[in-house]
Amino acid sequence: MKNNIEIQKEDLKKILFMLIDKLDDSPTDKFSLEKDLYWNIPDDKLYNMYQEPPDLTIGSLVEDWELLQKILRKEREVLWYDFYKVSTILNSIGHASII
Repeated sequence: MKNNIEIQKEDLKKILFMLIDKLDDSPTDKFSLEKDLYWNIPDDKLYNMYQEPPDLTIGSLVEDWELLQKILRKEREVLWYDFYKVSTILNSIGHASII
């Protein structure tokens, strides 16, 4: 199995725009996330398949969304870590939308 993957920025942007288009196709203007808390695996353990993560922490979708809302209100700058915060929200929407 290949250990590394190269992703072209333009390809990633295209996929993200396609997902945004999928949001536009949704019959709803809101997404209700019924769950808040999730298990969070520390970054240094997340991709180590040879060792079970010993110290899980708890993340909160509510806190993640509140942090992202601060960007919209221009209360803080966008950070690279915000990709992770958006991913937790999208992950939850994706799971809730599976038929």
